[in-house]
Amino acid sequence: MKKSIFIRTPYNYDTDEVSNETGLVCLEPTMAQQQFRDEADINTIMERFGRTGEIIAPVRLPQYGDFDGVDDYHTAMNAVIEAQASFDALPAKLRAHFENDPGRFVEFCLDENNRDEAVKLGLVQPRIEPAAPAEATFADVAAQ
Repeated sequence: MKKSIFIRTPYNYDTDEVSNETGLVCLEPTMAQQQFRDEADINTIMERFGRTGEIIAPVRLPQYGDFDGVDDYHTAMNAVIEAQASFDALPAKLRAHFENDPGRFVEFCLDENNRDEAVKLGLVQPRIEPAAPAEATFADVAAQ
């Protein structure tokens, strides 16, 4: 006797029933902290960045500087790898502004004439000018 072949179709196979029979059911309460779900949602993060242009706090901005303390090849390569990782952590639009070239980014940051644009891009905090002290008059001093 020949055995017939069973072909599953939407009409003879209930996927919900099979899922309920073979699925994993976790009855314990979740340990995920749900109050952080909006902070971790990529859609919320990108919307906030598009609206404000502000990079969220955990992202560390790349650093540039003089690395006189680099003594050996291993230390130098670690510095290069860390610099590349910092550049890669920038948002895609900001990296595209520098044509995805960390060298252009460093040149841009080293030129003091680019400070205003760097502030607009969110790379540098704006300078806070100290308030000039108020001049005291003789009448103010005499009143004390």
